[in-house]
Amino acid sequence: MDVGVFVVDGVADFGLAAVREVLNTANSLRAELECPPRPWHVRTVAIGDSALTGSGCIVPATPVTELEGHFDLLLVPAVNVVAADALVELVSSPKHRAALELIAAEAGNGMYLAAACTATFFLAESGVLDGGTATTSWWLGPAFRRRYPGVELRIDQTLCRSGRVTTAGAVLSHLDLALSLVNARSPALADLVARYMLIGNRVSQLNFLLPEVIARGDPLVVAFDRWVRDHLADSFRISAAARDLGVTERTLQRATAAELGMAPRDFVNAIRLEQAAGLLRDTTLTVDAVAARVGYLNGATLRGLVRRQGMAIADLRSARPAWR
Repeated sequence: MDVGVFVVDGVADFGLAAVREVLNTANSLRAELECPPRPWHVRTVAIGDSALTGSGCIVPATPVTELEGHFDLLLVPAVNVVAADALVELVSSPKHRAALELIAAEAGNGMYLAAACTATFFLAESGVLDGGTATTSWWLGPAFRRRYPGVELRIDQTLCRSGRVTTAGAVLSHLDLALSLVNARSPALADLVARYMLIGNRVSQLNFLLPEVIARGDPLVVAFDRWVRDHLADSFRISAAARDLGVTERTLQRATAAELGMAPRDFVNAIRLEQAAGLLRDTTLTVDAVAARVGYLNGATLRGLVRRQGMAIADLRSARPAWR
């Protein structure tokens, strides 16, 4: 597979390195298989002959004007911008018009496209995601929905495939994105690469998101977030929340749907799960005691919520990371 890694000034060092390292490792481990896939030929390309990374390193690149033929896939790593407003300003600036035109043109030529983290905004801004589904970094979900209403955003997914386009979530999902390319050619090789690189399972971004962060864009949702935390141990009633916030139930439902892509009760459950995970990890409280503290009648309800996220209580109990 011929892969073009398209970089712009400000490209995130980790994202670029992660993509290249996974594919380089796959090429190195091909000999371990009886029937190895063909190698990946990876070239870094840019509008000019180089790009400056977010940490100030110069990345040599092949100018797109000098390319002969087409890639099988064009992959765009993240740019080193965290704030949503600054990211929208970046991707929509005249400086990057040529990059957007290139992405749109290659999509029109039938090329496969991929992007991770903040770079998903380049694909969305170019229009190639319209009418399809996509994911992005979990904290950028509200801004993405507002700017690109023609895209069905699946913020719960780490990887999202829609036609010839694959998008990935937050920073470490560059690894998952690159592994998906390897897996498409050889599942056995993808498993081998993941083991060599100690890449874990990040099927869903929901296990990582911070509800209070994604709620920041709308004053009503911010107030609702604060209300939920103040009434965490109480049984949730949307009528009580709406009354205390001075709005109708319908207004509250519309606000959470527009800003968060979820119903009020789902947002409450996200907050409760976040709090419960911390208590299970950092205390010796029983499951029933933890459930009571976060507003559930018994531990069975909490266990059911955890199972719906693809986990078990034991996973949360033992979730202390190696670096902590």
